[in-house]
Amino acid sequence: MAKRIEITIDEDGETIIEAFGYTGGACVKATAPLTKALIGTPTESVKKPEFYRPDNTQKQQEKH
Repeated sequence: MAKRIEITIDEDGETIIEAFGYTGGACVKATAPLTKALIGTPTESVKKPEFYRPDNTQKQQEKH
């Protein structure tokens, strides 16, 4: 699955930032700059099941 980040801003100004294709904490690292710029301090953070899977990014980088 390709990695992507979706940002949704509803008519009330509520901002939702979702990461797809990430595992482990990589999604948090990828969305952190956007969260800081658009939201500041989030009021809620919902972790998807992929968050609890091992982050394969570091393993892939070590192989190269």
